[in-house]
Amino acid sequence: MKPYLYLKEVQGKGRGVFCNQDIAAGDTIEVCPVIVVPADDFVLLNSTPLSGYCFYFNKEENTLSLAMGFGSMYNHRLYPNALYILDRDEKQMIFTAHEPIPAHTEICINYGGAYGEDYSKWFRDRDITLL
Repeated sequence: MKPYLYLKEVQGKGRGVFCNQDIAAGDTIEVCPVIVVPADDFVLLNSTPLSGYCFYFNKEENTLSLAMGFGSMYNHRLYPNALYILDRDEKQMIFTAHEPIPAHTEICINYGGAYGEDYSKWFRDRDITLL
């Protein structure tokens, strides 16, 4: 974990990831190893609260990944200030700044994986009912 990242409660979202120093556009925010959850455990994991913290590792194979560090704690934003890449070969997620992020700003990603993608797809893919 990076020492300049911290968690803070965000109204209506739970905990979110913040930075205590400026981050420049294009900078790597964090590289997080992932735990790969095999397809045999897909249904079981999706029936637990952990499902909200997982990313697909390989959607076609129904494998999930749980990012270590702050990786599974970034909140969603339709037009996020950070992006992520899943490096399957190295079993890690790489979070980078999409734009300059001032100190004490929440760092958000798009759960759909693409800038501006409707996040409800992320929830539908996991059979999570939106309130």
